[in-house]
Amino acid sequence: MIGGKMLREYLEDKKKIVEGNLKELLGNYENKYPEKLAEAMEYAVMNGGKRIRPILMYMICDLFEKNNCKSYDKIKEIAAALEFIHCYSLVHDDLPAMDNDDYRRGKLTVHKKYNEAIGVLVGDVLLTEAFGIIANSENLGDKNKIEIISKLSEYAGFFGMVGGQFVDMESENKKVEIDTLKYIHAHKTGKLLTAAIELPMIALDVESEKREKMVEYSKLLGIAFQIKDDILDIEGDFEEIGKKSNDVENEKTTYPSIFGLDESKRLLQEYLEKARKIISDDFNGNQLFLELTDYFGNRKK
Repeated sequence: MIGGKMLREYLEDKKKIVEGNLKELLGNYENKYPEKLAEAMEYAVMNGGKRIRPILMYMICDLFEKNNCKSYDKIKEIAAALEFIHCYSLVHDDLPAMDNDDYRRGKLTVHKKYNEAIGVLVGDVLLTEAFGIIANSENLGDKNKIEIISKLSEYAGFFGMVGGQFVDMESENKKVEIDTLKYIHAHKTGKLLTAAIELPMIALDVESEKREKMVEYSKLLGIAFQIKDDILDIEGDFEEIGKKSNDVENEKTTYPSIFGLDESKRLLQEYLEKARKIISDDFNGNQLFLELTDYFGNRKK
């Protein structure tokens, strides 16, 4: 079960909005040549994800401008673009040259459903189109577009997710230091979570002090998310998490491999408590964000 009642209802409601927006965008490619690429794009994107990152953007809107349709319009395309980038990263992550996973969310991965070359190209096109979606938005001013695209390229590229993924791959079959593991977690997973929280604040022109606090919160949440993933790779089963982990087979360094399972669980709670404190102290104990923080620690998949 996901979080408290308020969070469950919120996630269900906003997931419908996000998936409606994604389907609308994917409709721009439907029946266009090459049709098989459009089909594979849709398979990669509409594949049962939780949509946490785009939903986080709506949570930020409601935190600063509750139930304001205009603020929702401002982040509509950014949310879809970020989910395109997240899906591209999963498609490439699953490839034989990377994690070599056969299943994602209980379904065949893109390269298993189609082939490896299509897997590479689907990732490429999702990443490329994401920036076009933001650039062509009619709901954002040019100044905000430039800052959002700049931040997103930073968080998705060399200084963000790709940098973290590279260090992760280079660390296979090696014992790495805790600082390296923290770098991997902060960049491979954490940067896109930070994007989900920071980009809508740019779109809404949120004051810098509040923006900095929420960015700090997002970093704590990103580390917690990855530690929980490491724990689930040991304790979760295929039915729950929808994939079989190859981390042990690939001799990847994880929090449990360095600290053991019990200490990893303690560290998870430590990061979550720091995140809760920011919400309690700086955002009036916003119930939705407190429930979200608890969800990150208690999720089953």
